Amino acid sequence: MPRLLALCLLPVVLLGLAASAQPQAAGKTPVILDCDIGNDIDDSFALALILASPELDLRGVTTVSGDAMTRAWMVCRFLTMLDRKDIPVAAGAPPQPDQKIEGMYQYRNHPAPIYNRTSKPLKESAVEFLYGQLKANPGKITLIAVGPLTNVARLLTEHPDCKPWIKRLVIMGGSVRVGYNNKPPAEPEWNIKLDPKAARTVFASGVPLTVAPLDATTMVKLEAPLRQQFFAAGSLLTWQVEAMYQLWDQPTPVLYDPVAVALAFEEKFCKLEDLHIEVDDKGLMKSGTGKANARVATGIQSEEFLKWYVDRVAKAYPPAPPQPPANFSKPVAQGGFPHRIHTFEDFETDIEKRWWMSGKAEKAITPPGRGRACRGVLTLDFDDLQGNMKTMYNAVIFNPVPGPPMGKHTRLSFRYWLKGTDTIRVQLYSLSNGYHRYLTVDKLSQEQWQYATVDMTAMRRPDGSGGPLAEHERIDDIQFYIEPKAEIIVDDIVLYDAAPPEEKRPFPKNIHYTGWFDSGKQGKEWPGSFDIVQKQGYFWHAAKSVENPETKEPWISLHLRGERPLGEATHLVFRYQLTGADTLKVGLVNRTTKQLQQVELKSLKKGEWAEAAVDFSADAQPGKPKKGDKTDELRFLLPRGAELLLDDVLLFEPGEKR
Repeated sequence: MPRLLALCLLPVVLLGLAASAQPQAAGKTPVILDCDIGNDIDDSFALALILASPELDLRGVTTVSGDAMTRAWMVCRFLTMLDRKDIPVAAGAPPQPDQKIEGMYQYRNHPAPIYNRTSKPLKESAVEFLYGQLKANPGKITLIAVGPLTNVARLLTEHPDCKPWIKRLVIMGGSVRVGYNNKPPAEPEWNIKLDPKAARTVFASGVPLTVAPLDATTMVKLEAPLRQQFFAAGSLLTWQVEAMYQLWDQPTPVLYDPVAVALAFEEKFCKLEDLHIEVDDKGLMKSGTGKANARVATGIQSEEFLKWYVDRVAKAYPPAPPQPPANFSKPVAQGGFPHRIHTFEDFETDIEKRWWMSGKAEKAITPPGRGRACRGVLTLDFDDLQGNMKTMYNAVIFNPVPGPPMGKHTRLSFRYWLKGTDTIRVQLYSLSNGYHRYLTVDKLSQEQWQYATVDMTAMRRPDGSGGPLAEHERIDDIQFYIEPKAEIIVDDIVLYDAAPPEEKRPFPKNIHYTGWFDSGKQGKEWPGSFDIVQKQGYFWHAAKSVENPETKEPWISLHLRGERPLGEATHLVFRYQLTGADTLKVGLVNRTTKQLQQVELKSLKKGEWAEAAVDFSADAQPGKPKKGDKTDELRFLLPRGAELLLDDVLLFEPGEKR
């Protein structure tokens, strides 16, 4: 999406966040957190503990490990949601340990950081930021490192003069006598394993060290009762953690990193020993007989610590419930075969997963015959102009890239599963106007899959302004919001222009691909072999045939951006304007298996826009596709000298006749 990518590439501007000496608040310990937020969930719990602890003065956050800049943006969003833009954030410079961000990446892929609503990472690297802060505040700052020790080791190596300026370095990492799951260590702890060389540098540095190894952290599990108590607080702080917990998509967090944070100011839960620690080439930690170089937590009162943690963080910020929605509208009939389908998402493949702006794959509760749906996760309202920015919602949000222009009668059909509410707010962003409109539907069924269709022209802005959705208006993010403590799962989203009254064909059962060329670029949003011609299409723009470099004959090849699974029957409809011939061949292709299903169409109209239909699954077709087959290309082959304009391509499984 052009607006998204452009803004992602905006230069990061430093606004008065240079390191400077800061007065130490009475009774507070100045700390800087170095973390690898975005992989395990304990970094988020650790950051929450710092923000909830009046004993600590957070002077900055640095990020370490692969894609450290993405991690820094995640921290910026977290802090901004709590009105803490004053806390600087710096990313570790490459090279960094190889650790890819998975599900929690969505916390960064959000309008808040993308569209300039949050603080930004500093231009300077984590090492330079740390050095500047230590130089300006010698002997005052405690560093808390809860990821690989890459940044810290680089700081000590590149700026050895800073060693006496570090009041203390608190580390989560390693294992002495106990490894994962409270068993003797058989493998290196993850943080140390990712960069053993850095760990050796740090433990040999002479800097005062406090270490929270697996001996004191591996059994600190936040089980369901306390976890529910924590998330029930419903504050902006607990919601940031819960949003990332949902994307982490695992049941039981182990609070490794919060133990290290606690040791920066509270040691009563841990048993501590002064030990001589060495790290071997593989990252295994050993306790030797030399002079002690670290104060090590070798045990913990885990139950007491967890109760203390939950009570402290859950009460740190007040609850922030959302306001009730308005602009109620009743569902409408789905109608017959749409005049035009603008976009769809069935969540069965990962082809468009990068545009799941809110939500995660759901495999346990799915509609009959489906393998996946999309479960809502916590998010801010995407409407930063008139939405409530001081609360959160559970939401499924899908971004149809590139944003298509609408027809006269825009409808949205979707399947839903609800629990804990009977109300959904359906919202749409107007690229043309730069604002959101919404409508609300209520009295919906719970804990069963149902279809709903809404008339999107009934949407309005929260203040009632904006007027109805207009023809040719380009839209973006399709959004489904519910209250934050309820559950929503969505599937089979179809945004379309309603069927005319005379339409007799049924609404498609399943949609595999829709191709319109009104926005986006050939080769990027629309891969394949063709040209896009402006304002010559049936609706707006069109795909135009080009010469096949192998056959020297005209063709259009549409790549479907990935393999699309087919259903019981496979139909294709498209609009065309053909000159120089009245026949063409249409092929359904799998480029990996080289499977080709080809149909010849004859006696086509010439020189005017018309509609054609192909039934690839007809009994008369040799080698017809079967359910479960996959396709990733459509070919339109023309006789020499012919020319084709193509629009509104729809590959689908037909619905049942009414």
